Amino acid sequence: MPQPDTANARKAIMQAAESLVRTRGARGLTIDAVARMAGCAKGLVHYHYKTKKGLLEAVGQHVASQRTKRWRTAFAAPDARSAIDRSWQLLTKESDEGHLRAWLSLFEAGSILPDQTVSDAHATFSATLGDAVTEMIEGLGLRLSISPAEVGWHLGSVVNGMGLQLLSGADRDTLEGAYAAAWLGILSLGTAVDS
Repeated sequence: MPQPDTANARKAIMQAAESLVRTRGARGLTIDAVARMAGCAKGLVHYHYKTKKGLLEAVGQHVASQRTKRWRTAFAAPDARSAIDRSWQLLTKESDEGHLRAWLSLFEAGSILPDQTVSDAHATFSATLGDAVTEMIEGLGLRLSISPAEVGWHLGSVVNGMGLQLLSGADRDTLEGAYAAAWLGILSLGTAVDS
């Protein structure tokens, strides 16, 4: 009897689950819907992830990892202005494509994910942002007056707050201005490096 291609099945299940979380949120995900969308039996979903909670935890880790990679790429720009512009474009794209809905629904308070998974995801995202801002500030010949961890948590809060506003239908032009103002505050944390 031929063995199923478990790597492809696992990938299809993960893609289906992530797609459902992007459109329905974490609470709207069901094993039935994942199996239908992945084109497999419910038993195969259970085989790979055991439970809905196990599947959601795997989706949460995947969503967090992908988001961190996207933001790291956005900040890999030739100059600070481009990095800030690209980060705003990424934030609006995440809103339009459902990635923000997935992130927020998976990591909201009271989620079925373990607190450690949520805490690790936020810490990793904030550390990535902190490192990116530190590099940007240093590229301008400045030094941050606060730690990279602190600026990372600050920017992470700005990004997630702006994301909530985007999802709630707030005016994008107004939010873009507020995002720029937040960046003025962040950039003002840079001090000249003594020669």
